[in-house]
Amino acid sequence: MSRMEEWSALLAECDREVPGLEGTLDRAYAKRRKKRAHLALKSLGSIAACFALFVILVNFSAPVANACSRIPGLRELAKVVTFSRSLKDAVDHEFVQPVELSQSNDDISAEIAYLIVDQKQVNVFYQLDCRPDIYTLVWVDVYDTEGKPLDCGIYYHQFEPENVDLRSFTIDFFEQQVPEQLLCVLKIGTPVVYTDGLPPATERFPDPDDREEPEVVAEFEFLLELDSQFTAAAKLYPVNQLVEIDGQTFTIPEIEVYPSHLRLNVLESEDNSARIRDLDFYLETDTGIRFDTSSGITAHSTADNRYLTSYRAESTYFYEAKELKLVITGARLLDKDRARLHLNLLTGETDPLPEGISFQEAYREGEDWIISFRADFEFKQDEIMRQLFGSRCYDSHGNLYEVTHWSSIMGEPDETGRIPYYFETFPLKGYPYDEVWLSPQFTHNWTPETPIEITITLE
Repeated sequence: MSRMEEWSALLAECDREVPGLEGTLDRAYAKRRKKRAHLALKSLGSIAACFALFVILVNFSAPVANACSRIPGLRELAKVVTFSRSLKDAVDHEFVQPVELSQSNDDISAEIAYLIVDQKQVNVFYQLDCRPDIYTLVWVDVYDTEGKPLDCGIYYHQFEPENVDLRSFTIDFFEQQVPEQLLCVLKIGTPVVYTDGLPPATERFPDPDDREEPEVVAEFEFLLELDSQFTAAAKLYPVNQLVEIDGQTFTIPEIEVYPSHLRLNVLESEDNSARIRDLDFYLETDTGIRFDTSSGITAHSTADNRYLTSYRAESTYFYEAKELKLVITGARLLDKDRARLHLNLLTGETDPLPEGISFQEAYREGEDWIISFRADFEFKQDEIMRQLFGSRCYDSHGNLYEVTHWSSIMGEPDETGRIPYYFETFPLKGYPYDEVWLSPQFTHNWTPETPIEITITLE
């Protein structure tokens, strides 16, 4: 049978009525209208009824997968996910849930077209029908069907694929699994505009508040019903390996492999004198394929056990392998006895600063303090501008103050064209004192003489 004959046979199967599904779509639509009558939903017709079978066939049939690559829309989606190897693999294997939800508000329309979803993440692909220089996606709120905020993080992907209208964001669940339904609220507003422009770093450190806050002009509520064929996809592999990093003891209990990402779980000993704040690692299959840490959401700690951290990497889900080799090449650690750092805002005198960081300046602006530090690009080759200090600050009485946002600015390039440093600037709003205790994100870097290698059996 030729590939086209196989494809035609599959389409014929899709149009055939499946026993036990009579009235399923009618009941589903009635239930949906009852819960969210104002949401617009375009039916996927008979394709939706056999979508689970369709996904399974795609994963095991090269001719079918080849035919699917010509389906309109998925080729556009493939252009969008190039920023993530895991999502690209998911699209290549047709691990995609089309939804086609759309709403309009005056001259602004929003549509959610596709989801890439598994047990712990929902990647939402949407498009806006409006002038991008006037309106943009400001933020997203996520709730359960009762209107309760869900315990999750949201990462907005900053990319501009040419000639493609799709954009995306990731909803990442920390502990709980992805629910069957979730309410996703998209807030559309005016782009952030700095009133005085962005001055060069050599002239002045711009105030992060020196900008016009976006005005929300439209909100769109989408009830996402997640296909259980995707949310059930997970592979858990025990490791139970004891590791020593810079004299500290850690245990790697397991790795969790999902179609959209991989989670490396690290459990720290409470007796350690330092905590891991960042881990530099990669994984490699026994066939020599390498998987690096992922962009976007890189790690999180659990709410009930602050000594357990889950680090993220690109997923091995769609690759055949009997073993994985975990290679740890570096880490950033925070000494527990240096969790607070004293800074005299008038003189610039500080406690010993974290490795590679120097104080730049602090000045009054109205009732606020504006504080800047300089940091070297030395920890990783990718030279990412990492946040240097946490949100919690304290006065001499131990009273808590919150920093709500930071700005990072590249320094001047050296003679080779490389930019060796950057600046982090943040405001202490309404802070009345001349000294403050900051919360550093780390104290020092660690690089082993020989990378730590751990073999993980996948069978």
